[in-house]
Amino acid sequence: MESQNLQKPLAGRTVLISGGGTGIGKGIALAFAKAGAAVALCGRRAEPLEAAAAEIKKLGGQAVAIIADVTKAEDCRRVVAETLQKLGSLHTLVNNAGIARHGALADTSDADIASILDTNVKGVMLLTKYAIPELAKHVGTKTDASVLIIASSVVNKPINNFSVYSAAKAAVVHFARCMALDLSPQRIRVNCINPGVVETPIFGTMMPSAAVDQAMEMYAKATPLGRVGQPDDIAQAALYLSNPHSNWVTGAVLTVDGGIGL
Repeated sequence: MESQNLQKPLAGRTVLISGGGTGIGKGIALAFAKAGAAVALCGRRAEPLEAAAAEIKKLGGQAVAIIADVTKAEDCRRVVAETLQKLGSLHTLVNNAGIARHGALADTSDADIASILDTNVKGVMLLTKYAIPELAKHVGTKTDASVLIIASSVVNKPINNFSVYSAAKAAVVHFARCMALDLSPQRIRVNCINPGVVETPIFGTMMPSAAVDQAMEMYAKATPLGRVGQPDDIAQAALYLSNPHSNWVTGAVLTVDGGIGL
């Protein structure tokens, strides 16, 4: 039994991951499922969510796809309710959903400013708000409840023409620390990961595919460890912070960037 628990440290636990269909979110979902967790994936697009859920099931894991927009309070309430209905409980929330836009503030549309702030900040706050009552149910039990926020290493160093995105990510880093303090009486841990440059589809929303390849090559050369990140690099950090073995860790902000911030 002890050996099995070491292999499946999240067995018997349920994790809700926003933006779980692609990129870092999908990487986290796969890692958590392999660690024994039942996984609820939420996002706005059905196809990638259902494909990720099918991949987890093919590996022998348990997963459900829930279509939702985290910028809408009613959707966030519903996501939590559906997670409970379909999987029976909620132990960990991973706030991963996010969007990015590159450009000077003067050239950024009002709609893009609102969209970035709504998804990257408001969405994190709303989903956390509606998850708290369910996470708090584990107080006094042998299980562990936690919230994890995926921010960005852009909060550590200013980058040209990323002011709105950077400000949004800085906001949720401090939100994580505030929540760690506020939720400590309920024994709900709250931590944050700041990924560096990770090879995910989000770059394709900001530049042509040829430019993405050039950018990845440039970032790899600029990174002390010699490569850009992969979703699993972030997933392994997420696994540690959501694992009961880290149950004395809260309010932590972990940068995972291959050393590029140095």
